[in-house]
Amino acid sequence: MKNSFNLIVTHEPGPYNYRYVLSILRDILGDYRVVDAGYSVLLLRVDDPYKAIEVLRDNRDKLVIIYRVIPVDRILDPYVEIIADEAGKLAKDKIPEDKTYRVSLRGRLYWLETRLPAHSIDAIKVIAEKIPRKVSLENPDYIVYVRSIKFYHRRRLASLTVTETSNILSLKSGKP
Repeated sequence: MKNSFNLIVTHEPGPYNYRYVLSILRDILGDYRVVDAGYSVLLLRVDDPYKAIEVLRDNRDKLVIIYRVIPVDRILDPYVEIIADEAGKLAKDKIPEDKTYRVSLRGRLYWLETRLPAHSIDAIKVIAEKIPRKVSLENPDYIVYVRSIKFYHRRRLASLTVTETSNILSLKSGKP
């Protein structure tokens, strides 16, 4: 289950929008598998999530009700310490030493020892401490994107992505 989805698509809410997004994605991407779907969120399995981002970017005029498309590098338990360790390892491999990064967090994470919810700013600080690169909040070269997701409407998981900011397709806000 740890590698069950590798692409997150968020879209405008509604059952008709859900079906419309599925049909548009089928036309553009061809073969994909819906692993889970929540309120305005699709978790997909594709062959190569970064290639899918490129293909979708080339067809952005058809994606009118899609908000954001995010590739997923790792799926982890939603604990700050676990995510921080993995983010540090991925960042060392993927972010060159002369580049900057920013941590973006969507959703709720928890502390491993107490299982209590972590405040977002505290979680971001712990994650950033594990990454030996320079931080840039305004104009980062890379983004460490963490999203907490309810998987199959029960179990909470966290997706982790370490990538260049251009690899997160943000159609409505323009921000990764």
